[in-house]
Amino acid sequence: MIRILRADFRRLQKDRALWLSVLGMLLISAGFMFIQASAMDYTVPLSRVIFLPLSMLGIALGAFAAMFSGTDFSDGVIRNKLLTAENRGSLVLSEMIVSAAGCLLIYALVTAFSAGGGRFFFENNVDPVVFARYFALGASMSLAYGCLFSALTMICGKKTQSVILCMGLAFLMLFAALSSNEVLVQTEYRNGVLNPHFVGGMRREIYSFLHDLNPCGQAAQLSAWEVRHPVRILLLNLIVILGSSMLACLFFQKKDIR
Repeated sequence: MIRILRADFRRLQKDRALWLSVLGMLLISAGFMFIQASAMDYTVPLSRVIFLPLSMLGIALGAFAAMFSGTDFSDGVIRNKLLTAENRGSLVLSEMIVSAAGCLLIYALVTAFSAGGGRFFFENNVDPVVFARYFALGASMSLAYGCLFSALTMICGKKTQSVILCMGLAFLMLFAALSSNEVLVQTEYRNGVLNPHFVGGMRREIYSFLHDLNPCGQAAQLSAWEVRHPVRILLLNLIVILGSSMLACLFFQKKDIR
């Protein structure tokens, strides 16, 4: 497995999809900063900008992971890996580890760009300790993204279909996060009057759980600097990472590689 990992990490350094995803996210980050700096007639705090590009991160990571892992199938490299791998499980884990590392790199570079560049244009109201905690939550989110998209690609086994599947899932999670966030931001009373759109009780807890489970929901909370259940989010991301890895290994064991 170590040999395959080294080969995959070398390929990651030169992977076009990785650097195109980084470039795309940096452009999105710069666009968001420009909008915040030019369109607002008040002083925008830096905290509003740092994690703002994460709303689009899932789409970029879905494209990257599908392209990176799917290339092995489209180029026939996967058959050569099967000959050198100790077993199919080690091949799957190597692919997922490197894909997750690439997703983490994209996240880290974009967040560093937003935080570093934003200091020149926005009021610095960021507590370093709070930022470190939120950055760690975002890192776990990006790893969960990477493992989930890589697992789908390994199970699918076709590059084009994997890209469509991962991108479709990314958009689905984005729309789901928008819906759950709209519910959760509602208050019971609005201007002293009972809000008819307020959802409470068990239904609200379900919405909150699904919002925390959804990486796009996590991104929305980070962007607003209002993370309700950080420990639960970490545990859910760990479950997604382990669960997607186990499913990918299970399905790939029986997969017919042509």
